[in-house]
Amino acid sequence: MSIPMREKVIAKLQEHIGVNLHQFQKKHIFYNGKLADGRGILVCTPQSMLYPSGHGWVNLTIKQVSMLDEADVSILAFRLQGNKVYYLNFCDLKSYLTAEAMYSRDRKGGYWILHIWPKYIQILRNIKRLEVKPNNLKKLGVHCLL
Repeated sequence: MSIPMREKVIAKLQEHIGVNLHQFQKKHIFYNGKLADGRGILVCTPQSMLYPSGHGWVNLTIKQVSMLDEADVSILAFRLQGNKVYYLNFCDLKSYLTAEAMYSRDRKGGYWILHIWPKYIQILRNIKRLEVKPNNLKKLGVHCLL
């Protein structure tokens, strides 16, 4: 089972949103661009294999979350083994990334652990779940794009 390539995921997003996205230097999973109204857009494309329990696993660091939070519009595209991509607006995930749910290591700094299940995303140490469907650009959260 393969993981969708970043380039294909970015091409789909560019077509869906109508924007040109460019890769950040030295930040291989980040792309940015300008929307038609002049606002900036940032896309983060982390990947994960599927673990035997059936979920993907992605860590989001404080630095990554800060970059997503500072952008006018931020989109996450979690690329999982089995050719699945889970698209969501960062504004839909942000409230789940609480201080209580954050892990910390001296050299790594603060980060959140996300398990991506077939129908939802679970942020470890947070009892709430964010419902998602794979390969669904229509549910991207248009309210965050407006």
